[in-house]
Amino acid sequence: MESLRKKLYEEKWNFKNRDIIINKLQKDPYDIIIIGGGITGAGVAREAALRGLKVALIDKQDFATGTSSRSTKMAHGGLRYLESYEFRLVREATTERNWLLAHLPHLIRPLRILMTIWQDRKDSLSKANLALRVYDLLSDSYSKFKTYKKHEVLKPEEIIELEPFMKKEGLLGGGTYYDTNVDDARLVLESLKEAVVRGTDAINYVEFKSFIKEDGKIIGIKCLDLEKNIEFEIKGKQVVNATGIWTDQILEKYPDDIPEPVISPTKGVHLVFPLEKIKNNNALIMRSVDDNRGMFLIPRGNFTLIGTTDTDYKDDLDNPYCTKEDADYIIRAVKYLFPDADLKYDNMISTFAGIRPLVMQKGKSESELSRDHLIFWSDDGLLTITGGKLTTYRKMAEDLFKKLIKQKTFKGIKRKKNFSRQKFIIGLEKSEWQEFIETNNPKLDKDILDYLYQQYGHGAIKIVEMCQKDTVLKERLLPEHPFITGEIVYSLKNEQVPHLIDVFCRRTEMAILIHHTKQKIVTEKVAEIMAKEYGWNEEKKSEEIKIHLDHIKKTIFF
Repeated sequence: MESLRKKLYEEKWNFKNRDIIINKLQKDPYDIIIIGGGITGAGVAREAALRGLKVALIDKQDFATGTSSRSTKMAHGGLRYLESYEFRLVREATTERNWLLAHLPHLIRPLRILMTIWQDRKDSLSKANLALRVYDLLSDSYSKFKTYKKHEVLKPEEIIELEPFMKKEGLLGGGTYYDTNVDDARLVLESLKEAVVRGTDAINYVEFKSFIKEDGKIIGIKCLDLEKNIEFEIKGKQVVNATGIWTDQILEKYPDDIPEPVISPTKGVHLVFPLEKIKNNNALIMRSVDDNRGMFLIPRGNFTLIGTTDTDYKDDLDNPYCTKEDADYIIRAVKYLFPDADLKYDNMISTFAGIRPLVMQKGKSESELSRDHLIFWSDDGLLTITGGKLTTYRKMAEDLFKKLIKQKTFKGIKRKKNFSRQKFIIGLEKSEWQEFIETNNPKLDKDILDYLYQQYGHGAIKIVEMCQKDTVLKERLLPEHPFITGEIVYSLKNEQVPHLIDVFCRRTEMAILIHHTKQKIVTEKVAEIMAKEYGWNEEKKSEEIKIHLDHIKKTIFF
């Protein structure tokens, strides 16, 4: 493990070495070529690399740009899927959640969720209590990894004690259970880095253009480097389509042997408010007052994340945004539970929207579609994997390898079930972190240290060591936030970051946690750091600033 950690910090997987990586992609053939660098592609890359295969991965945007950085940011089992009797999916997701909690203890954080039952909402207290029991049972039975804590059934007065600012009239009771919080994009990056240190060549801003075939079988892909507008080829034994919401765009070349369409894109919108404006102490399941659809109200430090919507989506897959209609739908649901919540638009920190790649199921509405995944071959050998949940990404990759093993695509690879339930190189126990802090006394504020541990795990040790060598790296980007210069430099050196917007939207959560009115200040500071690292001139720096601020402007509808 220690030798792999050293590789992690060798500063090879970065934008300065982009040309070296692309040159490698054009040389020897790979075992697997993956199109798509979201959570699904990252999971397949990690699975393949752990099994000793030579892997190439490309993404036309940044890693995790699509759904994988725009989720509700939970690793969870999907309690609501019990309503449709999807017991296998819930068991799969809860056991994967428990594995993640055990092996990424810094990034996967236990989250207590309060479920409430109301007299006027046609919910059933007995059914809710049964659901909580079944949820824990599916999570822990015959599983090495257990849930953080068992559920509790609560009386109305116990719930009001937990949430004194929540409405009281009509409350019948409820209970609490546990899932987890996560930075979704960070999970993608750390999974990719697990593959990269084991020899995977992964690159962003490279667009798939077409397949290369020989005797009717795919033997590679033609690509376009969007940074330099140069086309090149990658050869390989097996090509995997892991493009999520763009699955049908890849498959449109297969009118005969592929079901069409495969994906039913649905838009999910989230709002972020200061915690003090709502005053919730716990995460809560809430229901829309318009259509009774379930949503979450989730505390994340000093913030509350609220969502998500679930609506059919036909517009640009690359750039979904929140509308006033979306926001008002969510705000009405919050006001039902917290009538005194101060949810004026001016108090809103940010919004973000994502598209879920739900597998098409005839006769079902958007909110009824399953989060199960689908894996299938085309006649020319393309292997497609789509659908699924962030939480089940490892299991999805394992299921894909079951098909490869059955097909005898590769000889001598590991076949053991749950083989990839291995510790992450970056994983760090809280006790290890505390020992490091006590030994090294880094002279950083507690909120910064807590934040660095939460986001970066063992990488936080590297960031602190960098700060001890250069005190400039300890500087906060904004006085009221824990983001520091050192973490930006760490990402630039170790995490393949071509653009400013990548830092704000994928390497950190600054795009959603810094108020939209303060984005310009911090954007200019980070642009200056990147300009120094990459040698940008004023024109390039201004262009990067404009792209990010234009994005922020589109997220604010008022």
